Amino acid sequence: MAFSLPALPDWFSKKATSVLGVDIGTSSIKVVQLRREHGRVVLETYGAIALGPYAGQEIGRATALPAEKIAEALKDVLREANVTTTDAAVAIPYSSSLVSVIKLPAGIEKNLATVVPIEARKYIPVPINEVLLDWFMISDPKHPSPDGKIEVLLVAIHNDTIAKFRSIMTESQLLPSFFEIEVFSATRAALDHGLAPVAVVDMGAATTKFYVVERGIIRESHIINQGAQNLTLAASRALGISVAQAEERKRKWGLNDPPPTPGAAPGPSLKQSLELTLSPLVAEVARTALGWEQRANQALSTVVLVGGGATLKGLQDFLRGKIQNEVRLGDPFGKTQAPAFLESILKEAGPEFSVAVGLALRRLQELG
Repeated sequence: MAFSLPALPDWFSKKATSVLGVDIGTSSIKVVQLRREHGRVVLETYGAIALGPYAGQEIGRATALPAEKIAEALKDVLREANVTTTDAAVAIPYSSSLVSVIKLPAGIEKNLATVVPIEARKYIPVPINEVLLDWFMISDPKHPSPDGKIEVLLVAIHNDTIAKFRSIMTESQLLPSFFEIEVFSATRAALDHGLAPVAVVDMGAATTKFYVVERGIIRESHIINQGAQNLTLAASRALGISVAQAEERKRKWGLNDPPPTPGAAPGPSLKQSLELTLSPLVAEVARTALGWEQRANQALSTVVLVGGGATLKGLQDFLRGKIQNEVRLGDPFGKTQAPAFLESILKEAGPEFSVAVGLALRRLQELG
């Protein structure tokens, strides 16, 4: 299912450049088209489409589709969302990449191009010529750590992954301006420019990613092998209904119990099933957050929820009772201008579109 903004009035200059953020997940594809107008970022259209049906499965299911099937779905959502630009920025799944902070001796800043690929061999389990390697200086070289080290953020993406995503873009007639690991896109859209460390919890269909972001830098990352799909499958078993019915009820009611059915026998409720399945995931998030705080001797100011799973009704309140830190939902569309009547819809859908919005925001920044 795709959805898009209705046709907007011609408020915009024809010379303004539109850009597209493309987030290809395991259970859906999300696209967001933005343009800059008079210094404002304007939302032109957005859309999402479930990948389950393209794999002969239910909506909400995680998939492992070949490139040609993904391209088919992408073309469908581009058409249904009335996307009008080919200038695209594309997310690479975190699971297909390596992100690590490495420490190097101070004073070698001018030789990083030589030093980093050599040092990267210690962290990357495949030959260096099989990955696209990038790095960013984190430390101020004039102020190294007490042990005389500087910190460098190392990023690696396998060449096969880049080739797959390039083929999807070519088949979809999009022109990718860059590929970016999803964590950077999500944090750009969901976070403000603050100094205090923040945890970002990205709940996808198959996995949940936990990131600690400080001063815009990814300080720690952790993958939890549970996601929104687990909630659906558990509800299907507990309630004795089909996976499709469970997904529909989960989306409609979330952690709020639906009205009782007259004459129905008592039994496990949707809310009970979801809470039971969520509890181990939430406990792992809380444990990971506390572990980082203890190691860093710093408190996380906020836990920000993004990803499709974060749109589960009642999740924010449920987490507030389980996690010490402040919990809030990502609001990426809050950084864009859109018709007022869409405000509540965009706020509710926002967490799912964090990556796609973040991609488009970076592309607009590049264009100036």
